[in-house]
Amino acid sequence: MRKILIIGFKLTAICMVASLALGFVNVVTRPHIEENKRLALQRALALVNEVGTPGEEVIIADTGVVRSYYPVFLDDGTLSSFILRVVGVGYSGDLVLLANFEPSGRLIRAFMLAHTETPGIGDQPERPEFYNKFIGRGDADNPIPTRRTHLSRADSDSVAGATITFVGVANALADGAAFVRNVLAKDPNYAKDIGE
Repeated sequence: MRKILIIGFKLTAICMVASLALGFVNVVTRPHIEENKRLALQRALALVNEVGTPGEEVIIADTGVVRSYYPVFLDDGTLSSFILRVVGVGYSGDLVLLANFEPSGRLIRAFMLAHTETPGIGDQPERPEFYNKFIGRGDADNPIPTRRTHLSRADSDSVAGATITFVGVANALADGAAFVRNVLAKDPNYAKDIGE
């Protein structure tokens, strides 16, 4: 019995030391991790936005596909576009994207912030050319393609093997375009700049 208590005490001591060490590492590295996340977000915002300056992030209260947005304003203060943080569902989990939309819902540019898809197959959205099939689409007359059958033969073939990832990205972008058209473009805070 005494031997078991000694082993239990040693294991408890080891766990306590390990916990303290992990806590210390967390305290030391947290500011660096947060700063790296902030810098990565700033780089991503710059990649999806060529014109104007993004305003403050507006968090969306519900937990739908659109999680937040940044209104983008020109130097004269008029609204240029909206950058949305959208989350789609892929094969291995969430697909987190930043997507810049005109007030009509037309996609300007998109960038994958995070995913857990299979490397080499489901990671196609990491490449900027993946979004060419969506750019310029998303308004009421030219919707975002959400199925491979909505694509040209070449574009359809390019997503073979990663159909679930494609559908997750496409649905997230389509929902983002609809949110811009049906919610943001009708918001009185922005409608004056859009001409509504």
